[in-house]
Amino acid sequence: MRSLNESTTNILEWRRSGANPRSFELHVEQEVFATMAFMDEGCILARVETAEGTWTLKHLGVMNPVVTLREEGGKVNLATFHPHAFRHGRLEFEDGAAFDWIWHHGVGPGGTFADLSGMPLVRLHARTGRDATSLPGYEQGDVELDTTHPARFRHAILAAIGWYLIVFDHLKARDATAAETALRM
Repeated sequence: MRSLNESTTNILEWRRSGANPRSFELHVEQEVFATMAFMDEGCILARVETAEGTWTLKHLGVMNPVVTLREEGGKVNLATFHPHAFRHGRLEFEDGAAFDWIWHHGVGPGGTFADLSGMPLVRLHARTGRDATSLPGYEQGDVELDTTHPARFRHAILAAIGWYLIVFDHLKARDATAAETALRM
């Protein structure tokens, strides 16, 4: 696996990997820059690997939900994502760095991580594949990076957290629709 800092392009793609519908790889052609695998049925816990390390992402809470980022096996949050009203949110790293998450409206599922001045760093857009009803439903996701930003070293982890948020949101909406349909029967 290569570091995303070594990539010569700013356009990448999340793709399902192998037979596991909950595993993804961040690609440019045949090169892999990150992997993400959901570790449980509800897609609450995910394992992310990049050339820089291995982490876990975990959704916690119902009334005041957050998503935490930890080194794999660690007990300290390296970053915490706090969703805000209107489905946006803020990702805050323990070193003080912060990024805003802005959901895309009207163009399909996706979002952008931007710095606090509003400059987009990492844009993601999910695409369904051959089976939109399967778990997790998204086969691929386009990723576009701003390669001029000084926080480029965080691009791989931002791309992974963004993809996690998109897939988790899809599952939450799908499960709510299924529950509502079951109640009407």
